[in-house]
This record gives sequence, C-alpha cells and structure tokens, in this order.
Amino acid sequence: MPQTNPRKGVLKRLAELEKLCEGLTVQVEELTAERNRYRENYEDTLVENIRLQEKLTEIRERLRQYEPLEVKETVPMEVASADTLVAVEESLAVDCFADLPLKVAVIGGTDAWQAKVMERHPGFKVIGSSKNFDRDKLSGTDILVINTNAVSHACTQKAKGEVDRGTEVLTISTNNLDILDKKIMAILA
Repeated sequence: MPQTNPRKGVLKRLAELEKLCEGLTVQVEELTAERNRYRENYEDTLVENIRLQEKLTEIRERLRQYEPLEVKETVPMEVASADTLVAVEESLAVDCFADLPLKVAVIGGTDAWQAKVMERHPGFKVIGSSKNFDRDKLSGTDILVINTNAVSHACTQKAKGEVDRGTEVLTISTNNLDILDKKIMAILA
C-alpha cells in the first residue's frame, strides 16, 4: 500500500517555495509599479520636449523677424524741416560701396528684395534663387551674400562651392538692407 502521508521534508520544501513565490510576487508588483512610474515620467518628458521644441521654433521665428535697432541721433520732429527729412532719406538710399573696387554677388532672398538690392547697389551682381545659375557669374567675386530666405539648400551649397578661395561668404536671413550694408562693412573692416 502506498504511503498517503507525504514526507515532512516535502511539506517543508513546499512551504519554502510558497514563501519564495509570495516574495517574488511582491517583488514583481513593486517592479511593475516602478516601471509604470518610469513610463509616466518618460511620457511627461516627451510632452515637455515637444512643448519646448514648439517654443524654440516660435523663438527662432521671432528672431528671424527681429531686426536690431540702433539708437540714432535724431532731430526732434518739431525742429526738423522738410529738407532735413529728404536728406536723411537720401542718405539711407546711397550706395556706400560704389567707389570700392569690390565685386559682390547676391544669391537668394525674394524677388522684391533682390530688386531693392539692385536699386540700392547697382554694382552688385544678383544671381537669383535658382540652383541652375551660371557659374561664370561668380568668378572673381570678393564677397558672396547668401540670403537664406526663399532659396534652396542646393543653391546655397552650389554657390559656396563655385566661389574662388579667399572669397568671403556672408549668410544672412533678413531683408533689411541697412543690416546687409553693416555686415558687409564689418567684413571690410
């Protein structure tokens, strides 16, 4: 007849395994809770990262539109005459690079901006915004101005590769001609 009472050792081992199983179950629950906390933190971090990326994009756009103002010594409007105002307007539209033996090529920017550049600086060579420009137009260029508004990356890279060594490359992202003039003057200084 088989023995119906299990051995004491087997019961003791079974009790140990049940305790171990309970301990492991508690440990699994703790690790699951910790994993859930990490998952929530990760999701919160992702949401915060997206929010910061959007804010950074907004700040970059605001900076792209920002044009620093210089404090100019001005005559009060009560004292200023019509002749003074005409003289100020004419001084802003003068080509300050006309007398310099300098070849400047301009690539990029909108068509309206390019027209303003040609009007203010007739000596500048406006290449356009197409990547299929004539490479010979860049030969002998002293300063290459690349307006990154309304121009492809391929066009800017081709232009940078086509200029001679020693040619200064000025990259701008503003349509303000006064800022352009100041940056060119800074290169020449």
